[in-house]
Amino acid sequence: MTTATVPLPVPVGAGTRLLGEVIAWACPGISVTHSALVRALEDAGLDPGVARELAPRHAFSRACKRLSDQRIIRPVSEDAAVVKFQFTQESREGDRYEYRLETTLTLDKQTGAVTCELPGLATMAQEELDRCIAARTGSDITKVVQRLFERQADLFPIRPQGGCYFTPACHVAFIDKIQDLLNRVGGRLLRFPVPAGTEEGDRSVTQAVADGLAAVVAEHRAAVVQFGTDTRDDTLARAAEKIRTTKFKLAAYAEYLAGEKSRLDSAVADAERELREKVERIAGTPTAEPATV
Repeated sequence: MTTATVPLPVPVGAGTRLLGEVIAWACPGISVTHSALVRALEDAGLDPGVARELAPRHAFSRACKRLSDQRIIRPVSEDAAVVKFQFTQESREGDRYEYRLETTLTLDKQTGAVTCELPGLATMAQEELDRCIAARTGSDITKVVQRLFERQADLFPIRPQGGCYFTPACHVAFIDKIQDLLNRVGGRLLRFPVPAGTEEGDRSVTQAVADGLAAVVAEHRAAVVQFGTDTRDDTLARAAEKIRTTKFKLAAYAEYLAGEKSRLDSAVADAERELREKVERIAGTPTAEPATV
């Protein structure tokens, strides 16, 4: 009988420098009230405003699951204030399905008020929407966590499907707050410190950070391609600000990027140049003298 040899763990001393952490969170079966979520955010030292940003429209998408018995619900128009949904009755006669327009329902995106020509349906829709707004699910908690990271830290996916991320060591204090939040609402955060100085660990971190920043740069360049004469000035300004932010991150995370930094610097410079040239074409000015975007 052969006895397998179990390798001993590599000791990590108190003075070991960490590159960061690999994290993943889970929120199975969570249902918390809006007020409880706001309180948990405040107690964890995080911005409670992100809870209010879970807009009525997202809650209505959940409400539609209850309202869609024998009907099809589709958004048909939207502006800054309201979104309209068409309710279509579905029935079956033999081997044929029949579809009949039932009504059009209007949802106020700010207040969550529902109106339509059928009072009974409007009441039912409003009650279901109010229930969904009051209860925050695990999916909502994940959206909150992701928005908090978008504003205060960086998540670099370590697998194509997402759900598991590398976060640089400079964000440890923020991760502590996220862990506190998840503990308060019934979720959990798994944290795996990544020490510096291991060949595979260093290589994997470089790849995760480089791939994450490369994806951001690709998004910048794809957005610039879509800009045209109808693109608003504030949209162009936001695009320029995003590119500047990415340049800052390339500098801030230089130690993680190793030989990838020059390639990424070149790519973000191309994105900046493409945006500048697009702005000049939209404005009808020559590109010989580059404009500052």
